[in-house]
Amino acid sequence: MSDPNKDWLEEELENLQDLEAPKTLLPKVMKKVHQRAQKAWWARMTESRADLLRSFVLGVSVFLLVLFFLIDPAQFFSRVPGASALLNLIPLLLDAAKTALFGAKVFNFSLLGLLAPAIVFSYIFLVATASAIQHLANARK
Repeated sequence: MSDPNKDWLEEELENLQDLEAPKTLLPKVMKKVHQRAQKAWWARMTESRADLLRSFVLGVSVFLLVLFFLIDPAQFFSRVPGASALLNLIPLLLDAAKTALFGAKVFNFSLLGLLAPAIVFSYIFLVATASAIQHLANARK
């Protein structure tokens, strides 16, 4: 290792021996293969697509959230003839809440500017905690 012209890594790689898997590993692997083969094709397909489905649902949720910020559904439903007074009241309440969140100041910061990072960080913390619990539960099996 001290000689810069000598390739010590190649020598170490050549000296490495092949590692063998433990004898108990093959029966476990074959058991899992047989269990998977016994499942119906649609069950195998949905099992492997669970993460894809979760990502799709999250993407649709974010899209709808952005859409609701751009298009106020209460505004549209309140203009429907025969709509109840509650539907006419919803846009007024939402406008008052928006004004309060942007207008209220705490140390010259808007209330929304202080609440939004707290909400985002708490969501990230919850997702990370749930992920850690899931990994620990899988590792325990």
